[in-house]
Amino acid sequence: MFLSLVMKGCKNDEEIVAVIAHELGHWKLNHTMYSFIAVHILTSFQFGGYMLVRNSTDLFRSFGFDTQPVLIGLIIFQHTVIPFQHLVSFGLNLVSRSFEFQADAFTKKLGYGSSLRACLVKLQEESLSAMNTDQWYSAYQYYYPPFVERLAALDEADKKEE
Repeated sequence: MFLSLVMKGCKNDEEIVAVIAHELGHWKLNHTMYSFIAVHILTSFQFGGYMLVRNSTDLFRSFGFDTQPVLIGLIIFQHTVIPFQHLVSFGLNLVSRSFEFQADAFTKKLGYGSSLRACLVKLQEESLSAMNTDQWYSAYQYYYPPFVERLAALDEADKKEE
């Protein structure tokens, strides 16, 4: 899906190669595998937590149920896990954003930093999304770093090389 958006916005061959290099950076740095493992661990914890709630007769009795209806167990579990979901979501967003910065750095290391920058600018112009949001709001809400932060990271890499 992302590649099809890029193909529409970035017509230059160098820009397309830069985006492919970015995606190869995710592969080379094992980001996909880390994400896959994290999701499976979290899913296992969720099923385990649900089973603890589902099998707790005392918990159901404390809510006034003599039986253990599956739907009620699911509702109780969902309400108890909400604070943890927010923390986990925030953590996953931070990890995802660092993966994006690493993949951008990988692209830059291959020599496609300026092409990636040009493609990011074109995609930003087409999507009309927020360019510069509050740093904390962005870290909590966005899976990808905002446009301005990505360009700043690419610029910072340029300054370190000089």
